[in-house]
Amino acid sequence: MVRIDRRQGLWMLASGLVAATALGARAAARAAPSARIGGTLALVEKGRGRVAFYALPSGTRIGIVALGTQPHEIVADRRGRYAFVGHYGVESWKAPGAGGSELWIIDLAQRTLARTIDLAPFGRLHAVRVDDAGRLYVLSEKDSMLIRFDDPVQDKAPSRLIPVGGARSHYFVVRRDGARAYVADTLSGAVIMVDPEDMGVAPLRRRIGTAPEGMTLSHDERTLYVIDRPSGTIHALDATTLEERARRTMRGEAVRVIAQADGRLIVSNLADKSLSRLDPVTLAEEARLPLGAGAPGLNLAGDMLYASLENDHVAIIDLRTWAIASRFATGAAPDAGVVL
Repeated sequence: MVRIDRRQGLWMLASGLVAATALGARAAARAAPSARIGGTLALVEKGRGRVAFYALPSGTRIGIVALGTQPHEIVADRRGRYAFVGHYGVESWKAPGAGGSELWIIDLAQRTLARTIDLAPFGRLHAVRVDDAGRLYVLSEKDSMLIRFDDPVQDKAPSRLIPVGGARSHYFVVRRDGARAYVADTLSGAVIMVDPEDMGVAPLRRRIGTAPEGMTLSHDERTLYVIDRPSGTIHALDATTLEERARRTMRGEAVRVIAQADGRLIVSNLADKSLSRLDPVTLAEEARLPLGAGAPGLNLAGDMLYASLENDHVAIIDLRTWAIASRFATGAAPDAGVVL
């Protein structure tokens, strides 16, 4: 059910330009050449403690980089030359223990581990992101600390430490210019916005539920979409003020949200093992796709979505037809990946 108050209704009326822009983006996306299905998927396999490389679309495994216990997230630099993986070290955000403290840097061309940086005492390194300036951001869940490397391939130590001030900061996204980062603080139920450059800007907090996790920014970076995982409620927040614009409750627990090239959202529903496609303004559900297994990882490349499934498979989904094109088997607990 969608809950929209008077203020949100006024925002929706004022968003006609946004909607028109989204329609134009959809038309351009339909007219543009579709993404090729080929390439390579570098996939984190949490249960095997590694990154595995799969040829697409066959799913033939063509390489492995052994890492350590429970790596979770991966991001590639803008050239696709190196990837960065944080050592989470425990099975879930509710698990006890300090977790891991290593940052692994992977040479994607050679499919080898280039080097490791130990970020102790910071632990439970989870989400990793790169901005358009090539700076790398790593989130320590245990310490609620955002760690930045200005030259991540060469740096031997962090360039900046940004205290988030949360209770257990699990997931985040960063603006393309690096001027703002948005953190899902699972244990406090809050979303926290920080300025990675200026410590004089106080973090802005908004409590949205029990345990926020998956989030993404709209392509114009004016709207932040956040999922409260236990309830499966997606919130659309103003990316400047964190004021709520709209919300929608899905079918129980939901874990990830991403934005297509045309602006529409894709939500991974764990409770009923499906994907939903939503209108980015109203959050109305436009389509649903049963998967047969929950999808904790959504990896988008053009018109193709590579969904990591809880049954140790990847489903390749053609977003033009909203259908599963094929599947292939993986190692244990596949999650985040990058398509090369």
